[in-house]
Amino acid sequence: MQALHLGPRNEPGFTRDLREQPADRVQAPFVDAACEQLPRLRHEVCNHAISLRQLIYGRNAVLEAARAGRVVKVYQAAGLGHDARLEELAKLARIEVVPADKLDVMAPGVNQGVAAELKPRRDWTLKQLLDTNPSLLVALDSIMDPQNLGAILRSAEVAGAEGAIIPEHRSAPLSPAAVKASSGAAELMPIARVSGLPSAIPEVKRAGIWCVALDPRGELAAWEFDFTQRVCVVVGGEGAGVHRLVKERCDARVRLPVAGHIASFNASAAAAAALYEVLRQRASGKTPSKTLS
Repeated sequence: MQALHLGPRNEPGFTRDLREQPADRVQAPFVDAACEQLPRLRHEVCNHAISLRQLIYGRNAVLEAARAGRVVKVYQAAGLGHDARLEELAKLARIEVVPADKLDVMAPGVNQGVAAELKPRRDWTLKQLLDTNPSLLVALDSIMDPQNLGAILRSAEVAGAEGAIIPEHRSAPLSPAAVKASSGAAELMPIARVSGLPSAIPEVKRAGIWCVALDPRGELAAWEFDFTQRVCVVVGGEGAGVHRLVKERCDARVRLPVAGHIASFNASAAAAAALYEVLRQRASGKTPSKTLS
């Protein structure tokens, strides 16, 4: 018979045969331990199932995925109020209403009462992306924060980018949190995974696209570079920014001048500012007077 550990090793009777214990004393430690573990086990099992099914959450993210035809089923918390997005969602996908606490276990975080099970995402190669003849791309160098990743994809889509390039390593995953932060942009843009940006940049350049790195010490201000031409904006992560080898292989390095004491914007803010400059120049049709040739 297995021995039951009842207390610290220095106490008498540390181990005793289970047959010596009353039935209620034998069962209680096991029952108590099991009950304590149930919430954790339920959470882990549910999270494992979610990872296998590829769930995302957030009303905008789920709606854009449904519009793109990627949603298998929507899980919606009971008792949600009126929202035009939910009405459109009901027309696009199958809805399963679940208790709010169950949805919170399935999709931890600010899920806005909606989560969705997705079909597998299409995997794009860099060649396939370049074959679409894009005029604006964004490349992310070591963006490790899912919120920054999603925010940059959102800014890129708003600015008219036709795709994103993300390294397979040294990058945040395209997780539910990143998809939610993108407000659905991650479901609208082709995303090519590459083994590394240093090898990808020359391939992008061979396709006739200028590669421009955001760099606080860049030789040109953002408004001095001609973004009306085909371009790939390269955004670096917090701290290190765009890595040296990537910068060296880019055609130009542009800066966002600052007036305060902080040296630079954070990654997602810098990307938004640079991408808006692309949008502004293309809308105005005016070429900057000072450019690289």
